[in-house]
Parts: sequence; C-alpha cells; structure tokens
Amino acid sequence: MGKIIYCIRHGYALHNKLFNYIGKQAYSEFHDTPLLHEGILQAKNVCETWECIDDVELVLVSPCSRTLDTAKHIFKNRPLIPLISLDCLIEYPLGIEICNRRKDLDVLKFIHPSVNFNEIIQNTFDWPDKKETISHLNIRVHELLRWINKRQEKTIAIVGHSSWIGQFMNSTIGDENNELKHCYPYKVEMDMQSII
Repeated sequence: MGKIIYCIRHGYALHNKLFNYIGKQAYSEFHDTPLLHEGILQAKNVCETWECIDDVELVLVSPCSRTLDTAKHIFKNRPLIPLISLDCLIEYPLGIEICNRRKDLDVLKFIHPSVNFNEIIQNTFDWPDKKETISHLNIRVHELLRWINKRQEKTIAIVGHSSWIGQFMNSTIGDENNELKHCYPYKVEMDMQSII
C-alpha cells in the first residue's frame, strides 16, 4: 500500500536569522524559537500557490512553535483537514539545542486550539541531557512510519524541520549551507508494505 507524503520545512524562524550573527549559539540561546515575519509570508505563499494542497487528507506537525504556526498558515483555508501534532517530529538533535524544545502541552493546547494534541502524552517533554544520536533519530522516524502505516489517509503532509525531514527522505542531514528550503512541499512516494 503506497502513500504520498509531502514534507514541508517550517518557515524562516528566529534561530535561522540569528545563525547569521552568532553561529550555532543561536540554537541554544532561545527556547522554542518562533517564526519571523518572513516565515509567515513564506507559509502564506504556500497556502495561495501550492497546486496539490487540496489533495492533502491529513497534516502531521511537530509541536514546536515555528512548525505549528507554519502549518496553521498553510492550511488556514482548509479547516476540514485534521492537524495532528506528534513529539516524534521534533527537530534533531534533542538534548543540546533548546530552540527545538517545545512548550508544555497545556500551553500548546491553549495557544493552538485547532490542533489535535491527543497523541502527546507527556505535558513536559522529557528533554535529554546528552545530544541525541542518529540511531535514536532513526527510531523516531520509524515510529512515525509505523504510525502513518496504521492510518487510512493516502496523502499526508508533514510540517517539520530540516534535519528531521532530510533523514526521513534520504538519510541525509544537511548543514547550514545545505539545508532544505523553507516552506517547500517535497513530495515523497512511499511503499508502506515493508513497515512493521
């Protein structure tokens, strides 16, 4: 059974801009970095120009502020498409980059009432002390694939992060000079028969 997955990196966010000034320190200076105005405009542009947007039956989104806001701006005119947030979509690596550390669940539910957070159990994400390994990221990717495989929807959008999506699509995590485009729907066709 095949599925079409559109992988969309969040819009331009605070840590993306700060990287130009303070380098990798930008990832550990601010907690759960938000979209900037440019990122909002990027998401709105996808909403208005993406020809396949009406094919999407389900949106999965990382519970970080920049991804939630990106998803809401892209799909704002399509209230019947469910938005479900999953912790396994949080950016890699967990542990050292607090720009990726989400808000508590009760806060997320208050700020984003249109998003379904029922799949998230822990109010506060259990943030590790050590940097996450690629092996652990692969476990998170496989967790998502198993979750998707149980769903009936055939066309799904994932609104997430550059490193996570790179690993998901082709097992390649780019660096700051080789990242995925912001707010661009990368199409991936997946044969789900081998996923257990």
